[in-house]
Amino acid sequence: MIATVLIAFFALLLIGMPVAHVVLGAAALGVLLAGKNGTILAQQLVLGCNSFLLLAVPFFIISGDLAAKGKTSEKIVAAVNCFMGRIPGGLGIATILACVLFGAITGSAIACVVAIGALMMPKLLERGYPRLLVLGIITVAGTIGVMIPPSIPMLQEAVALNISAGELFTAGFIPGLLTALMMSAYVVFYAKRKKIPLEESVPWREKLRILKDSFWALMYPIIILGGIYSGLATPTEAAVISVFYVLVVELFIYKTYSLKDSFAAMSKSTVSAATLTITVATAQVFVWYMTTAKIPDMIYTYMTTHISSVALLWFLLCLMFLVVGFFTNVITVVIILGPLLVNVLGYYNIDLIHFGIIAIMMAQIGFVTPPFGLCLFTTMKIGPATMPEVVKGSLPFLLIMVLATVILIVFPSLSTWLPDLVFH
Repeated sequence: MIATVLIAFFALLLIGMPVAHVVLGAAALGVLLAGKNGTILAQQLVLGCNSFLLLAVPFFIISGDLAAKGKTSEKIVAAVNCFMGRIPGGLGIATILACVLFGAITGSAIACVVAIGALMMPKLLERGYPRLLVLGIITVAGTIGVMIPPSIPMLQEAVALNISAGELFTAGFIPGLLTALMMSAYVVFYAKRKKIPLEESVPWREKLRILKDSFWALMYPIIILGGIYSGLATPTEAAVISVFYVLVVELFIYKTYSLKDSFAAMSKSTVSAATLTITVATAQVFVWYMTTAKIPDMIYTYMTTHISSVALLWFLLCLMFLVVGFFTNVITVVIILGPLLVNVLGYYNIDLIHFGIIAIMMAQIGFVTPPFGLCLFTTMKIGPATMPEVVKGSLPFLLIMVLATVILIVFPSLSTWLPDLVFH
C-alpha cells in the first residue's frame, strides 16, 4: 500500500500537477486504501492551517511584495551603494548586500531577484561588468533572501518541525552573512583580475544625504526584527506590523502607490500566500498518513542500521535535497519529510535548528539549479537572457554556496551558537 501511495505521489508530480494537489492526492489515496473515514482528510487539513505562527506567512508576503514594487528597494540599493564605490567590484558587492538587506524585508528569493535585479542589472552592465558575471550575481545573491530573517521558508520549517521560529531566524544570520561574504570575495577577485573600473568616491556629505533619504526603508528591517528579538512582538504580530509600516511609508512618505494600487498589489500577494498555506495544510495530511502507517519507525530502523556516521547521513540528505531541487521546491519536501526524520536526527545528535538551516541552504541551491530553478527563470525575464547564459554566469556562485553548505555541516556551531546565546 505504501508503494502504491509513493508511486501515485511521483506520478502526479511528474505530470505537472501543483505540489499541494500532489501531496493531498497521494495522502487521500493512502487513507482510502487503508479503509479509513474520508473526513480525516478534512480534519487534518484544518489542523494543518490552524497555526498562529503560519499566519505570519501571508503578511510577510504582502509586505514584501509592496516593498519590492515600491521605492523601498531603490532606497536600500542607494544607501548600500554609496559606501561601496572605492572597493574593487564595489557595485557588485553593493548588489549582494542589497539582497541581504532586502531579504530582511521580503523573506523571498524571487522578490529579491525581481526588486534588486531590475534596479542593478542596467547599472552593472553600464559600468563595464561582464554580462555573465552580472547574471550570476543577480540570480544567486537573490537567494540569500530566504536565509536572512524573517524568512518565509523558515516559518514553514518552524511549523513543520515544531521548533521556535525566533531561534531559526537567529540561526540564519551567520550562514546568510557568511554566504554573502564569500560571494563578495569572489566579486573582488574577479574585478581585480578583469580590471573593472572603480566607482567614484562619494563625499561624506552626499552619503549622509542618501542615508537620510533612505531612512524609512532602512528602518523597516530594524523595526520588524527589533520587535521580534526584543520580545515586544511575535513573528506573526511583527508580520502584521510590517504590512502597516510599508503601506504608510509607500503611500504617504514615498508616495509610490495610490490606495487603489495598494489594494491591487495586495490581492496578487494574497493569492501567493494562499498557495503556500494550502501546501503546508496538505503536508499535514500526508505526514499524518505516513505516521499512522508507521513509516517514521521504518525509516528510523533502516537508517540507524545502515548509516554508520553523521557524515554519511548528511551526504545522503544533501544529495536527496539536491535531486529534489532539480524538480521542485526543497522546502515543500522538508515540511513533509522533516517530521518523519525527527527521531533519526535525534539518534545522530543533529540539532533541528541546524537541520533547518542546512535545508534552507539546499533550498537556495535548488533555486538556481536547472531545469526548474525559479531564480533562473526570473533572471531570464529580467535580462533578458537565455537559460545557458544564466546557468553559466551562476555556476561560480553556485559552487560558493555548495562550499558554504559544507562549512556549515562541518561546523554546526555556525548555525547554533547565536540562537543558543540569545535564547538559552
